[in-house]
Amino acid sequence: MIIEWKSILLIITIIFVMLLIIKLIDKKRKLNGEVKRKLFHTSMGISMLLLPHIFTSTLSVGVLGIIALVIMYFLKNTKLKNCLGTILYDIDRESLGEVFFVISVFSIFYLSKGDKILYSIPILILTFADSTAALIGKNYGKNNLAQFNEDTKSLEGSFMFFMVAFMTTLVPILLYTNVGREETLIISAIVGFNVALVEMISHSGNDNLLIPLTTFAFVSTHIGYDLQTLRLHLIFFIAIFLLVTIANRVKALSKLAIVEAIVVGYLTTILYGGYAIIPPLILIMTVMRLPKRRPNEKENIYDARIIETNVLIPIAICGLVAITGWKKEFFMIYATAYAMHLIVNTFVRLKYYINLSETDSILLSIAKGFGLIFIPSLIIQKLVFNEMINFIMFITMIIAMVLSAVMIYIKKKNVKIEEISIDNGFMHMKIVFILTMAIGAVQLIQIL
Repeated sequence: MIIEWKSILLIITIIFVMLLIIKLIDKKRKLNGEVKRKLFHTSMGISMLLLPHIFTSTLSVGVLGIIALVIMYFLKNTKLKNCLGTILYDIDRESLGEVFFVISVFSIFYLSKGDKILYSIPILILTFADSTAALIGKNYGKNNLAQFNEDTKSLEGSFMFFMVAFMTTLVPILLYTNVGREETLIISAIVGFNVALVEMISHSGNDNLLIPLTTFAFVSTHIGYDLQTLRLHLIFFIAIFLLVTIANRVKALSKLAIVEAIVVGYLTTILYGGYAIIPPLILIMTVMRLPKRRPNEKENIYDARIIETNVLIPIAICGLVAITGWKKEFFMIYATAYAMHLIVNTFVRLKYYINLSETDSILLSIAKGFGLIFIPSLIIQKLVFNEMINFIMFITMIIAMVLSAVMIYIKKKNVKIEEISIDNGFMHMKIVFILTMAIGAVQLIQIL
């Protein structure tokens, strides 16, 4: 495959010209670090819209991405940091936003397979909606949605993100496709609202990755739906919103955690199916119940980062299923991952806040995950796919659930005081990841 060096050189030249222009403006206006980054972000986004028009090879875009990452490395780690590097790295906080930007552009170019609409809408939203939200939120934001250690997100900035995302979806579909007007309105509303929610829960620059990828997922799935299906999806999204809000009656979720739960619910629906929302919904609704929440747990709030650690593995399975089509083969693996998360979370509650013995905590947490998520999921497997998992997979999953309780017991054996924290969330996720990979390996051996 021929590498399109002329196109690569053109884009690299544009990047350096952008850097020089912003540097000249900075010399005259003395811009702060965030403004410089947003100017570069916007100019880069506009230039990236050229890619499907001047590149035909994914390999060439990959080479361009590698060159861009090398340039950024030198801008950050050499003497260039005091010159052109100040445009990207003259800020106090650590961010991988520029790296995520490169990865997302390559990913969207690859996934869109030459479809200019599917490529352009995610890049347009990343370019204009993200910058507009940051500008409005910083200067006019008064209603902060964040709590605890979550990144600051204002209601005003999020509303502007929705408006820009709505328009940058609506206009291209209306002008360059044959999609009907009502269909376009519903698609734009669903995409705009969901991606605005994604932006709310993003942190550490990962919005540059999450916004384009989730936009692509929403647009690519919805643009082919007929009007009746789109109406049903809109109703389903509203239903998810109401269910998650009702689930929050346990008062265990922060505002942004509720947002994350809504996004996960709808993303699960479009990637897997409506039935797949049941395991995460059960997790959210029961994690702080059975037994009932105690007075000493009032300060235990699950923020967006904690929810993220509980849903990342199942969402990755949803993505795998969307690519492979192995819905019936992976549904119980997906459900078991949520069951194990419920088990490890319940063990911590029972041991440290309900003050049960370690043995009782292990047995009751396994019973909760097995009875509330695993068994209902087996019923869903039978009803939806008219097929049960085989004996080997059944035993493997039971062993994995037992091991999840044993592993969290070992990890917490010498811990005297427990708190809900991101570090503990990642530790729980590692346990579930290891066991889910083991279950997946057994399943893949049988499939292949």
